[in-house]
Amino acid sequence: MKNDADLPINRAADLDGYFEAGAKPRERWGVGLEYERFGVLTDTLTPVPYEGERSVGTLLLRLVGDHGWEPHEEDGRILGVQRGETRITLEPGCQMELSGGVHHNLDAMLRELLAYIEDVETASTALGIAFLGVGMQPLAPLDRIPWIPKRRYAIMRDYLPARGRRGHVMMKQTACIQANIDYSSEADAVDKMRAAMGLSPLVTALFANSPLTEGTPNGLMSARAWAWRDTDPDRCGLLPFVFRKGTGFADYLDYALDVPMFFIVREGGYIPAGGLTFRRFIREGLGKERPTRADFELHLTTLFPEVRLKHYIELRGADSGDPSACLALAALWKGLLYDESSRDEAFALVRDMTFGERNRLLDDVCRLGPEAPLPATLTGGTGARPALVRDLLGDLLRLGRRGLDSQDASAEGTWLDRLERRLADGSGCPARRLLDEWEGGLRRDPGRLVRELGRNTLSGLL
Repeated sequence: MKNDADLPINRAADLDGYFEAGAKPRERWGVGLEYERFGVLTDTLTPVPYEGERSVGTLLLRLVGDHGWEPHEEDGRILGVQRGETRITLEPGCQMELSGGVHHNLDAMLRELLAYIEDVETASTALGIAFLGVGMQPLAPLDRIPWIPKRRYAIMRDYLPARGRRGHVMMKQTACIQANIDYSSEADAVDKMRAAMGLSPLVTALFANSPLTEGTPNGLMSARAWAWRDTDPDRCGLLPFVFRKGTGFADYLDYALDVPMFFIVREGGYIPAGGLTFRRFIREGLGKERPTRADFELHLTTLFPEVRLKHYIELRGADSGDPSACLALAALWKGLLYDESSRDEAFALVRDMTFGERNRLLDDVCRLGPEAPLPATLTGGTGARPALVRDLLGDLLRLGRRGLDSQDASAEGTWLDRLERRLADGSGCPARRLLDEWEGGLRRDPGRLVRELGRNTLSGLL
């Protein structure tokens, strides 16, 4: 398929071969990182605004002026910066997101992460801003979190409340870590997506880190994942066809074509699509507008399943955490998915579940994290005390480490050490430790809570 954004799409068959074009030989595989955090003013403990003397807008301008980043603007407002392959963008509630380059080893990812943290830390400290690595904004009510002035988000803000109860919570109050991986063929992509989607609830449990909302425990381990569960059933969650025998790129294409669109872009302006599916857009157009390849690629970015396919595979199931959690997540997925033997054994841990059980398990890990019960199909239905997710996590980490060893990347397994220690000490996930510290005194000292969640742990990354 021609790599031309203006290429017209006159029929669905014009998109045949789109995902095949993303295939790469194994020697070109890498891992990418996306990392979101919340900005908080350190004196008032309130969310950082977009505009003003102490704001994310001002911080971005300092990155441009003092650190050599290039600005990205919309309507004359700075909404992101870029340096080389590294981009910094803003999420709807002013969350700051690192979108990194593709790295063939985790040492390169570490260097990129350190450079990002150093620049942001220098600029934000001077402004009295701390960035919190946590899955849910822990202190501010939803209506006190500002919206950034981005036209894309204005359309989503109006659309999502008609589809679920937590769309605005997802947009403004949540933050995640995402790892991106490559594939070599259709069969390879499907195998990786199936394994990743099956294992995603376990990874959500392992990285659960959002037990506080508006300064109090919310009754969940991953409130971030819980918000996604009631955002938009058309475009979120687990995808049943991924687990069917014979699934291929055509199935994901059919799924994408039948998800309602948010918008299209023409001459820099956003045109709401009013829920028109891409399939209908091909048949009927939108007013005088007809679809192009660029429209389809934009539409793919508005689909939010737990595992998302573009010209690479996005693994979206982890709450945000401190910077070392980024490397741990990347190491785990690299070990599990880039080694066929480890991938097959890891998927075997959850292979026999029904799709209904997969959804119930994801709901349960939102509430209970590693203490969520496993379904009867995995425990034999004996009537004894059900096995827990935590009982599988040790195997998951062992297989991840073995997969790294098989790729001559055993040194990268050190990023899994802290995950293993959490299982050994009984905490299992960062949310449990955060709740223990909350009961131990953090609830009486919100400033200390911000300092704890704002730790960059630079020494732990070196």
